[in-house]
Amino acid sequence: MSTAAGIELVPDNKGPEAQAVLAGLATHRRAAMEARPEALEAHPLCFLRRDAGGVIRAGLVGEVTMDWLFIDKFWVDESLRGQGTGSALLAAAEAEARRIGAVGAHLYTSSFQAPAFYRKHGFQEIGRLEGRPRGHHRLWFAKRFGAPAG
Repeated sequence: MSTAAGIELVPDNKGPEAQAVLAGLATHRRAAMEARPEALEAHPLCFLRRDAGGVIRAGLVGEVTMDWLFIDKFWVDESLRGQGTGSALLAAAEAEARRIGAVGAHLYTSSFQAPAFYRKHGFQEIGRLEGRPRGHHRLWFAKRFGAPAG
């Protein structure tokens, strides 16, 4: 489907056209980071908590890239909330990110999820998009890691 000014809508954000856009972005990033290409290397992270039957009841998915831990998905089953599982997952992810060389962590969440949890763990709100979704807000949080204990 075409639109004005030669702009084309492709209703697939994972197909070959989208991959071409990602390849162009990767080339741009490599050129901008010539002095530190290792910073572009992505280190995927996935931390889980399973129950006695092996069912996943909580998890954190993210990656360390460009010197920061990005927490992409973070979930704790209702039955485990308030028992330290989320804090333990976050601490494990932060420890591994530091080991890799990250200087901080960032994430986005919604106002109906757990902003107080992130604030309790030292994250600060760095951005807000009101009305996403209607009646709520999208929140961006970040936290710089302090000096290691020692």
